[in-house]
Amino acid sequence: MSSQKAVPEKGAATGDDSHEHHDHPPIVEVLSVELSEPKPWQRVLAVRLPADEWQQARAKVMVGLRRKVQLPGFRKGKVPKDLVETQFADQLRMDALEWLLPRAWHQALHEVDLDPVSDPEFSDIDFGEDGGDFLFKATVEIKPEVAIKGYEGLKVTWYVEKGPEGGVEHTLESIRESRAEFAEVDRAAADGDRLGVDFRQVETGGVPILGTEVKGHVFELGSPGILEDFSNGVRGMAVGEERQFPVSYPSDFDQESLAGQTRHFHVTLLKLEEKKLPALDDDFAAQVGKFENLEQLREQIDRNIEAEVKQRNRGRLETALVRSLLAVNEFEVPPSMASRYVEHMIADQERRGGSPLPEEEKVDAREKLLPAAEHALKRWFLLEAVAGQEALVVNDEDYEAHLSSLAKAEGGEVDEIRRNVERAQAEGRIREDLLHRKVFAFLESKAKVKEEEIPEQSAVEPG
Repeated sequence: MSSQKAVPEKGAATGDDSHEHHDHPPIVEVLSVELSEPKPWQRVLAVRLPADEWQQARAKVMVGLRRKVQLPGFRKGKVPKDLVETQFADQLRMDALEWLLPRAWHQALHEVDLDPVSDPEFSDIDFGEDGGDFLFKATVEIKPEVAIKGYEGLKVTWYVEKGPEGGVEHTLESIRESRAEFAEVDRAAADGDRLGVDFRQVETGGVPILGTEVKGHVFELGSPGILEDFSNGVRGMAVGEERQFPVSYPSDFDQESLAGQTRHFHVTLLKLEEKKLPALDDDFAAQVGKFENLEQLREQIDRNIEAEVKQRNRGRLETALVRSLLAVNEFEVPPSMASRYVEHMIADQERRGGSPLPEEEKVDAREKLLPAAEHALKRWFLLEAVAGQEALVVNDEDYEAHLSSLAKAEGGEVDEIRRNVERAQAEGRIREDLLHRKVFAFLESKAKVKEEEIPEQSAVEPG
C-alpha cells in the first residue's frame, strides 16, 4: 500500500478544510508524506520537508547552545556562531534533530489516517546537504486489522469437569479445620497435634552445624507440608524430650542444595497441643454464616461447588474456541503491545509479592511471559474482530440487566452497585466483558462442540 499527499504551503489560504486536523498553522512545513505497510501491524511514513526547515531548526537550537557553551578566551554566551558550529557540530546536529523530528512527525501524522500504538522510530535521515529537501522515515506500530473466518461449523473439543465426589463433606471438613482450637496435653505426640520445637542440623557424631539452628518452629505433625522422615522422627516424643535422627530429602526438593541429600537433625519438643474440632451441627452452621441449620449450609456449599465447576468448564470451552479459531486465523500482534503487556504482568506480580523483582529475574520473566502475553492479545483481537464483523454490541439495557443481577446475587440495591462501579471506574471493563460473553455465545452457537471428560492428570486448563 502506498499513498502520497501534498501539503499546502505554509500560510496559504485553504478554506475551512484547513482546520480539519489542527486549529493552528503547522510549526513545521511538510511537503509530502508517503505511507507504506511492511507488515499488518507496522506502518512507515516517508516524510519530505523543505530544506529551510532543517536550517531553521539548526538556527533555533543554535541560540540556546550559544548561551550554554564556554570556550577559553570567550565569555559564556559570547562564543562566535561559526566557532560553535565547528566545535559543537555533533551536539548541534543532535539537538536540531531532537527539535525537528517530533514536530515534523506530529505534523505528518495529521496527513494520514493512522492511530499508532507505539512511539516512532526515526531512520533514513537525509539532510539535503546538496540543496535537496530534508527527508526521514518514521516507523510505528498500529493495531492490526484482523478479519476472523472459519467459525461456522468450527470443530471444537470441550473437556468437561464433573463435580468432585464428596465435595460438600470435604469443604465442611476444611471449614472445621480452619475453626479448630488447640489445647496443651501431656502425652506422646501424634498426627494432627500442633508442635513447637527447636531444631538444628548436626554432624553424624552429634556436633552442631553452625548457622542451622531454628527456635520455636510450629507445625502440625503428619501434615503434607512436612517431610515424612521428620514427622517419623518426632512422632511419639514428649514435651522436654530430645531426639536425633536422619532426614532424607527427595530428589525433586525445591532447594537444589538439599535435593537427594540426607541430613541429621537434633530436635527438642517444647510444646504439644491437641487439636479440638468443632461439632458438625446446627450451632456450627450458625457460626459459619446466616444459616438456620446444618442442612442449609450443606446446600449453600453444594451450590458454590456447582457454580465453581460451571465457571471452570466455561473457561475451558472459551479456551477451546479461541485456540481452534486462532489455528485457522494466523496473525501477529504488535511487539510493543506484547512488551507492554509483559511489563504489566511483571508489575502485577511485584504488587502481589510486595517487592520489586531483581533485574536478572525480570529478564528471565520477560522471556517466559511473552508467549502468554501474545496469546492474551490475540484472544482480545479475535473477540473484538468477531464482535465487529457480526455487529454484536452491549446496549444500556444489557448493562442495566447485569447490574440488577449483581444486586440480586449480593443482596444489595442496584443504585449501590452502580455507585461502586462508578467509584472503581469499572463500567468500561464490565461492558467489554459482557460483549465478550456475547461473542463466545455466538461462537458456541456456530461451532460443532464435542464434549469429553477431562483425562486423568490432564493439563487441559482455561487459558
